[in-house]
Amino acid sequence: MQALRLRASQAGAVQVVALVVVAVLLGAGYIVLDRYSDGEKSVTITESRGAQIIQGLLKHKMETSAYPDALAKLVPKFIAALPKCPSGEPFAYVVAGTEFTLTCQKVGFTSKPYGYDSRSRVWRG
Repeated sequence: MQALRLRASQAGAVQVVALVVVAVLLGAGYIVLDRYSDGEKSVTITESRGAQIIQGLLKHKMETSAYPDALAKLVPKFIAALPKCPSGEPFAYVVAGTEFTLTCQKVGFTSKPYGYDSRSRVWRG
């Protein structure tokens, strides 16, 4: 009888440990998914805001046959205001002849800047 009680007590302790392990794994999974969704959200925001700038750049080029040397020259004629990166920083803009790049730091899970290259017409991180 004593041995039966000891086994039941040990089985209960194993079940408690298993439940704690499952709870910890679920909590860690939630944190990972939450961070992933925040990263995906910042990518979407960057691309959406960047599209506004790209449209302004294209309008400027159609009118003047060249991209401006600074994004500030798009305001207010080609876009109402310059959108910012999700971090609050301004978009980095580099023009080289007939091509340009737009980039933001701290987007998603990458340490590299996330940006748009007009040559490939692709957003990359």
